[in-house]
Amino acid sequence: MRSPSPSKKFLFAAAVAVAALVAFVATRRAPACGGNGKIMSTQTECRAWGFDAELCKTVVEKARAIAMRAAPKMSNSIQCETEFTDCFEAPDGAFYPKPSFCLRGDGKTAQEPTELHYLRYESDRMNRKKTREVPIN
Repeated sequence: MRSPSPSKKFLFAAAVAVAALVAFVATRRAPACGGNGKIMSTQTECRAWGFDAELCKTVVEKARAIAMRAAPKMSNSIQCETEFTDCFEAPDGAFYPKPSFCLRGDGKTAQEPTELHYLRYESDRMNRKKTREVPIN
C-alpha cells in the first residue's frame, strides 16, 4: 500500500510561509540607519567604525546638545538610569538619556548626526521591562 504524499498545494503554501517568515526576521533586524550609515552613541563606537577621532568628538557633542534640548531632564543619575537605558551628565549638572545617532560618509568631513533617538524603559501588560525607542526630532 502506498503512503499518502503531501499535496503540491500544501508544499507550496509551506514554502511561501517560510519565505515570508525569513523576510520578516531579516527586515526586522536590519540596521537602524538608512543607507550606508553607522549607528553609534559614544566616541569609542564612532572611532570603532573608522571615523576620525576629532570628528567623533564633535558629532557626539552635537548629538548630546540636541538631546539636552529635546529629552527629559533628570536631577540625578539613579533616576535617569532607572527610566532610560543609558545617561550622560551635562555641563549644567543634570542628567539626560544618551542619544544614539547615525553618521554617514567617509569619516573625514564635518557631518551632522542624523536619526537621533534614545531608549526608554517601559513595562508591558505582564509587567516585563522592555525598551522603547524614542525619536528626537
